[in-house]
Amino acid sequence: MTAAVHIVATGARTPLGRGAASSAAAIRATISAVRAHPFLVDQVGELMPVAIDPELDPQVMGPERLIGLTRSALHEVCASLEGGGAVHRLRLPVYLALPEFRPGFSEQDASTVQLALAESHGLPVDVSAVRVFAGGHAAGLAAIEGAARRIQRGELEACLVGGVDSYCQPDTIEWLDENRQLAGTVSRSAFVPGEGAGFCLLMAGPLRERLGLPALARVVAGTVGRENHPIKTSTPCLGEGLTATVHEAVKTLRPPTETVNEVICDVNGERYRGEEWGFVCLRIPEYFDDPAAYLSPADCWGDVGAASGPLFAMLACQAASRGYSKGPLTLLWASSESGLRSAAVLDTGGA
Repeated sequence: MTAAVHIVATGARTPLGRGAASSAAAIRATISAVRAHPFLVDQVGELMPVAIDPELDPQVMGPERLIGLTRSALHEVCASLEGGGAVHRLRLPVYLALPEFRPGFSEQDASTVQLALAESHGLPVDVSAVRVFAGGHAAGLAAIEGAARRIQRGELEACLVGGVDSYCQPDTIEWLDENRQLAGTVSRSAFVPGEGAGFCLLMAGPLRERLGLPALARVVAGTVGRENHPIKTSTPCLGEGLTATVHEAVKTLRPPTETVNEVICDVNGERYRGEEWGFVCLRIPEYFDDPAAYLSPADCWGDVGAASGPLFAMLACQAASRGYSKGPLTLLWASSESGLRSAAVLDTGGA
């Protein structure tokens, strides 16, 4: 990307914290939010391991739960614009990543979340329009790529990009269990269902400078691709889709003097995802300091699905602003069940 596109603020709501700072600190400390669900059980009658928001009633499910998570993260990311007078009363579009349609999450559910977000009140900005990306894990980074591209072309000055997901729905949990994707006593290659919401405020350089906002990160590249052999298909996956997507994101780097210092991704305990990244490591290792030393937050806050991309960006910004990042360049990548793949490179070295 030639024109500068910056992340100027982030927001988060996760099982580990009701904000970006607390969530990132818990991930850094490798604190686990994994607990037994109070009443949902698996196919052998055991309480299911989950990572859920401790402040939300576990009886609250469906769109209502997603709306609560989303509004919390949205209010945090917008807080950076409070107290700035009329100049900060921006009218911003929202790009929101949502789960892929699945048992327990329908097109009607997506519309309900979209409408509720469009009617959000008490914000220092006006939400002009809400566009949803119901694409699962990879949708958040795909939304960041789309928003950054429009800002770069001058079609937008700023955009709120977020993602929200929760597996805490009986039909969804049962579907995971039937497909042997639910961690527990039955499946060895599975994950802990999580939930959460994340937001990033993307902004063009001139507007950021005019408002006096910090440049937490610069979006160096964003790419979207597709894997033709996704999970739950009979054909083997050799990581071709993810390799192409990641290579497109890092190809402007000049190794060995310019390499990715940190990788944050949605490897979650499923063998498919680990092997997929392994093929990337074998094919283009020269672009990384150490491609095997990735950060997989699902180990702590569970699999957060469509919230992954914005939450990964939040983690990169927090690490840089608090001085514990491994270096200025961070690769984020995510992999959806349907085959969608996305990646982004952030530069937090002075942005």
